[in-house]
Formats: sequence, structure tokens, C-alpha cells
Amino acid sequence: MPKSIAIIGAGLAGLTLGQRLKPQANVTIFEKSRGLGGRMATRRREECAFDHGAQYFTARSERFRTLVREAMIAGSLAEWPAAVPTLTGPAQLATDGRSGEARYVGAPAMTGLANHMARGLEIQREITITPLISEENGWRLRDQDQRDLGRFDLVISTAPAPQTARLMPQAFSGHAALAEVRLSGCFTLMIGLEIAPQLGFEAARIDDEILSFMAVNSTKPGRPGKPALVVHSRNDWAEANLESDRGAVTEQMLASLENRTGVNFRQAPWIDLHRWRFANVEQAAGEPFLFDPALGLGACGDWCIGNRVEAAFQSASALADLLTTILAEG
Repeated sequence: MPKSIAIIGAGLAGLTLGQRLKPQANVTIFEKSRGLGGRMATRRREECAFDHGAQYFTARSERFRTLVREAMIAGSLAEWPAAVPTLTGPAQLATDGRSGEARYVGAPAMTGLANHMARGLEIQREITITPLISEENGWRLRDQDQRDLGRFDLVISTAPAPQTARLMPQAFSGHAALAEVRLSGCFTLMIGLEIAPQLGFEAARIDDEILSFMAVNSTKPGRPGKPALVVHSRNDWAEANLESDRGAVTEQMLASLENRTGVNFRQAPWIDLHRWRFANVEQAAGEPFLFDPALGLGACGDWCIGNRVEAAFQSASALADLLTTILAEG
């Protein structure tokens, strides 16, 4: 009888695992949000689209390049931007020092790659998993309302390390590695406009004490609607202000944005702020994945390897290599 596997999280790591394991097992993915893709996320408001998490990614390993090529052919990915200069002041742009490497975004939204990878998978959305319950030769899953979600032979968490640590029993052998992981937060400012600003770039890093990156999101392929800006804070600044008043955080980001662009966006028709508590990998686990064969529990994600979108794919692929061998051996 095929093994039953529960995967917690439908970001890039969870979807990679799901696709790799479904030929050999009964796989169910549980996702706490309505959308897929984790931090490769999109929000739509007032005729504007905001990719308020990851802005773009690169592909350096051959395995990931293969997935990217397939998604490009399917129309789920597109190249953007051509360059990412550094904004040092009003109309002051330093040349992109990392040119020459293709950058990719989801199409028609950042969730494009996740939606492409989700085809054929069983995914249950808007379900938050509570700590795992041990049963003979398996694990019982329940949601936040204590509804029974079933028994599974193997459970893999792709949630951020702190959330994974809370889910796993004390006996899980990966707790020491989980404790080594250090993640930092980020604030994302979303600005919807009637008229596109003339900034001289599609995307730019920002040399600033508060801000780190800015994108004219509406210049990305497949983003119809009104002009939209996405602005990320620095991670260290976000960490120091995670619990601060949202209005104060918004005002400080707008003030810094005006200082760097020379434009006051405070009267924009639409302004919102999103807080990412776990946005950046400051210190990785130092292992490609975690797996406890005695318990049938594992974990993977970008936090195992480093702070790149591709790291989530690489971590899940490495764990999938192991699990496909284990499943083949019965």
C-alpha cells in the first residue's frame, strides 16, 4: 500500500516535494493561506497588483534551470528586470553591478511559478497545522480548530524554522539545527497610483538606513491595471521595529522614500503596509534538509541553505532524493 505523506506549506519547497513524491505516495499538502507560493506572493487592491514578497529570482543550478524553462514555455514565468541600479538620492542611480544574469518573475503574478507547480497536487488551503500527534507508526494531524485531518506515515514541514520547531515533537532529531537558524523580518510598503512616476528605473536597490529595494511593480510582464509601487525595508531596521505602530512605520518609510526619490507619495490613492516576520535568512541551518528516519519526520526550506528563492528548491530536491530512495525500498 502506498505511503501517505503530509507536507506542511505550499511554497516552493512544499510544491517541489509534492511533485517529486506523488508518483510513489499519497501526498497531501496543507497551506495556511489562500494563495500558494509563500513569499512569492501577490496582493491585488484598487485595480493595482503588488508582488509584496520576493521581487524576482535567478536560476543557477541545472535542475532549477530546467524547471524555469518549463515554466517559461507554459507562460508562468517571464524575465524582468533588465537591470537593478542602486538609488543613492533623487535622480542619482549607480550602475547595476550584477548585470548579465537573467532574472525571473511569475506571470501574470508572482504566484505564477507556484500555480504552475501545483498542477495535479492535492492541496488543502487555509489550514493551520497544530503540533503533531504521535500514533503507532505514524502521525495524526489536526488544524487550529482541532479538526482531524487524518493519519500520515511521513510528515514534512516546509514552514519557517521557528514554526517548524513548534510543530515537531521534542524527540525530533533536527531541533538542534532548527535552533541555529536565524531569520529576520521585513516591511513592505505598497503604493497604488493613478499616474506612473518618472523614476528612471523598473527596480532599484536603495542605499538607505530604512529602505532596501523598490520596484515599479506595474512594469512587470502581465501586470495590467494602474501604476503600483512596492518598497521593501531593510531587514535590520524591520527587526528593530517589528512591533512598532504600523502608522509610524509607514510614515518613516514614506519619508525615506521621499528623501531618495524626491517624490512625496503620501497623497497616493492607495497605501498599505505588510509585515513579514520571517523574510530573510541571516543564518542557515547548515544542512540541506532535516530528516529523522526513526520518527518519519522531516523539514526543508530556504532556511536550510541560504537566502535565495532557489535555495528552497534545492533543499526540497535534496530531501526528495532521499525520500524517493526510501519509498522505492518499501
